Amino acid sequence: MKKIIAAALLALGLGTTSCDYLELEPVGQVIPHTTYEYRSLLTEGYFRFPYTESRSLIGLLTDELDSFEKSGFLVPTEAIALNYNFSWDYGINMRELPYEQFYRAIFIANAVIDGVMTADNDHSEKREQILAEAYALRAYSHFSLVNIYSVHYNAQSAASDRAIPLYDHIDIEQEFHLSTVEKIYSSIFEDIAKAEENMVVEKQENTDLNYRFSKDAVTAFKSRALLYTGEWEKALTAAEQLIGKYKLSDMNTLKEKDPLPWQAESSEAIMAWERPFGALDGDLINASALSKKMLDLLPEGRDNRRKYIGHGTDYNSFSPTTYNIVVRSTKDRSTFRVSEMYLTAAESAARLNNTDKARKYLLDLQATRFTPSAMEAQRTAVEKMNAEALLQEIMAERAREFLMEGHRWFDLRRTTRPEIVKTLNGNTVRLNAGDARYTLPFPQSAIEANPNLNR
Repeated sequence: MKKIIAAALLALGLGTTSCDYLELEPVGQVIPHTTYEYRSLLTEGYFRFPYTESRSLIGLLTDELDSFEKSGFLVPTEAIALNYNFSWDYGINMRELPYEQFYRAIFIANAVIDGVMTADNDHSEKREQILAEAYALRAYSHFSLVNIYSVHYNAQSAASDRAIPLYDHIDIEQEFHLSTVEKIYSSIFEDIAKAEENMVVEKQENTDLNYRFSKDAVTAFKSRALLYTGEWEKALTAAEQLIGKYKLSDMNTLKEKDPLPWQAESSEAIMAWERPFGALDGDLINASALSKKMLDLLPEGRDNRRKYIGHGTDYNSFSPTTYNIVVRSTKDRSTFRVSEMYLTAAESAARLNNTDKARKYLLDLQATRFTPSAMEAQRTAVEKMNAEALLQEIMAERAREFLMEGHRWFDLRRTTRPEIVKTLNGNTVRLNAGDARYTLPFPQSAIEANPNLNR
């Protein structure tokens, strides 16, 4: 009976490869029967989500990088494809960003939502927890898709802005047409509410399981989604629920073997699932030079985060050159961490003209990142800032704190959409201010599988 599932996948434009758990039996029931089997199915959904690429490839689009060199790659064809990503040349030659993988994760989440509450209870864990995580996975997948392939949320136009296909149930007769930004976000917030209602686990205490959603992770997700939709009061409230519950890591006192803030073992980790730029592909990081703009934001001797910027050397050019790169480890995982909550709270408060609260959250975070001597001057400077300057400093702090973690592109999209100028193999490439290329087109493979994406 796999043909039934294959038909559903083909209708969405995903192909036919899926999880074995989704084969249907003649009586019309999905193979999973117990809570343990549904957990296994949901784990497959987490795996299908493109956690290794959802952030890494986005980094190539930002102003975090100044240049890109083909010579840094061991596989030349990979370098050629990524050249097009780096220069916003969104054609058939670019390396496609994730699309199909998000919908595979959603498909599995839908299957879990449909069946887990009637599963046999084998006492491995509560059905409600698995259901809640499935809702959260579906919401986060839709959130990722809408922010890559649709215009940024605008309350005045969201009801008519074309978005992505909404996939909130399995129906093999279903055709997948474009929805609107408003409907996608409505579905996201509905799923978040259902996840909150059913979630049992408040915090994933086992770091090996912290790729899974918990109550705290859903709250962090909600705060980000509310920030993106400009609901400042609600974003502030959600972020404040987690501030104080998770401890900021003081980078002035970190010992050599202590986990870094962007690693799963850190006290800051709320959910550690996705890999930041460079953790997946050594070639990718070795070919990409951090921009002067980012380096200037992290002065040596003043900001402890500068210690984690290393150097790469291009030996293939006539005159070997050295460039700056982010030092990454395979331990690096960051989906939600408490520093984001401080900055969400600071930004939301600033936009609500509550500058005292905005300064407090900003300075509380910076005190754990800047050196003590630099912090004295920083505190004096921040206290003198007016509302506009304070907001600019908060955005600059987001750039420092989340360097190459996949936030920057979305921050640029939702705020000023500035001009970006970079160098590609010795040539200047430019993204104009307000450029339409701040929204990526659907991958060609997705359009070929589902022509409705072009309508």
